[in-house]
Amino acid sequence: RLNPDDPRRFPESWDAHVKQANEADYPVAINTGSMIGVPRNWIGFEGIGLMSYDDIDLVDEIIETLCVLVCTVIERALREVRFDFGAGWEDICFNSGPILSPAFFDKHVVPRYKRITDLCHIYGVDIVDTDCDGNIVPIIPQFLAGGINCMFPIEVRGNTDPVAIREQFGRQLLLMGGFDKMAYYGGAEGIEAELQRIKPTVDQGGFIPFCDHRVPADVPYEAYLWYLKRKRELYNAGAREPQYDESKLQPPAPGKWMEGRQ
Repeated sequence: RLNPDDPRRFPESWDAHVKQANEADYPVAINTGSMIGVPRNWIGFEGIGLMSYDDIDLVDEIIETLCVLVCTVIERALREVRFDFGAGWEDICFNSGPILSPAFFDKHVVPRYKRITDLCHIYGVDIVDTDCDGNIVPIIPQFLAGGINCMFPIEVRGNTDPVAIREQFGRQLLLMGGFDKMAYYGGAEGIEAELQRIKPTVDQGGFIPFCDHRVPADVPYEAYLWYLKRKRELYNAGAREPQYDESKLQPPAPGKWMEGRQ
C-alpha cells in the first residue's frame, strides 16, 4: 500500500482533473503529506514516543518511506498541473509542545520536509503549509528550515498566538486561523476584542484570519454571523455579499450558553 509506483494512485479520469485544475479561477493545492502525524496515527501517541527511543531506525525508515512516497507521487502532478500552494498535515503538538523534540525534527524530519518543498519550488510552488494543532512554537524553526512557510490553525488557547508568532518570526511565516474560538463565548464584546487584538497583525499581510480550528458546537449561529459581519467591516474582507441580511443581525450578548466557559 506504500508503493509509490502503483498506477492506481492516479485515476483513469486524471486528464479531466488536470484540465479542471489548470482552468480553475480559485487557488489549487497539492497534498504534501505527513512525516510524523500519520505514523502517530498508526502507532499511537505513546507508541511513537517510545519507539523514537527504543527503535529509532524503524521510525526513521517509516519517515523515509513516506517521504519517497510523497515525492514520487506528487512529481507527476506538479509537472502537469499549475498548483498555487502545497498543503500538508501533521497534528503532532498539544498545548505544551510537540510529541517529539526539536532535536528529533532536526535530524529525522527537516531533511525530508526539505526534499518535498524543494520539489515544490522547482515547479513554482512557493507556499507550503501544514495543519498542526496545539503549541507549535518550539518547532516553528524546524518547519521553516524544512521549507514549510505557512501554518494552520494557530490555536490561541493551545499556546500558539498569531501576534506573538509574528513578533518572534516575522513575515517569513504565513498564518491561517488565529482567531481565538473562545472569544465567541464573550458575545459581541468578546468577538470585537479579539478581532481588534489581531487586526494589526492581519494588516501586516500574510495572515488569513478565521476561527482557530472548528467553531464549538454550542456557539449560537447568530454569534457566528455577527463575527463574520464585524470581520468584513474591520478587515474589508469578502468580495461577495453574504447570503443573509446583515442589517437584521443584533449584537449577541453572553448568556447561559457561556456558563462554565473561561
